[in-house]
Order: sequence, then C-alpha cells, then structure tokens
Amino acid sequence: MYFTASLLFKSVHTPSDHEAPVWEEQIILFEAEDASAAERKAAVYGKAHEVEYRNQADELVHWTFERIERVCEIQDDLLKDGTELFSRFLKDAEVKSLLTPFDD
Repeated sequence: MYFTASLLFKSVHTPSDHEAPVWEEQIILFEAEDASAAERKAAVYGKAHEVEYRNQADELVHWTFERIERVCEIQDDLLKDGTELFSRFLKDAEVKSLLTPFDD
C-alpha cells in the first residue's frame, strides 16, 4: 500500500532568533503495510532530513523536523498519471495564507 505523509519542518536562524520561523511542509510518498508503518517511516525520514548551514548573511540556519501533520492512504491500487496523492479542505484564511508570497 502507498501513503502520503505531510511532514512539517521549522527553520531557526541564528542570531536572528527574534524573527518568526519559516515553516516548510513536505508531502512524501511511502510504501508500507499500514498507516502506522508509514508514520514510523515518515518519522525516520523527517529526522534524517534535518539540516544546518550558513546562509548568505552568514547566519546559522537550522531546519528541524517538528512533526507529522497527517498520513493519508493512496486510494488507487496502481500509481499512474493523474493519481490523486493528497487533498484537503481549506478555510478562506488558509487559502489566503497559501497564496500570499513570502516577499510581501
């Protein structure tokens, strides 16, 4: 069976810790026996993809894996062109947030 997992990562900049963190949502495909196994694989993936580096301003940037937001089973038996991997219902405020560029 295939599952998608929505993983949330948070960016912390040093010394600019007074700024609000930047968040990243990654939706990753996992093959697993059931949702619990997919969640375990997602947690391992998240921890393995934490990273630390220096940006152009020579600030230390640390991306941390914060949590698995949700795990969803892929309903199609066969992955093919046009297979729906993820969907969710959104409120107006969520859509406005998604459509607001970072540079505003």
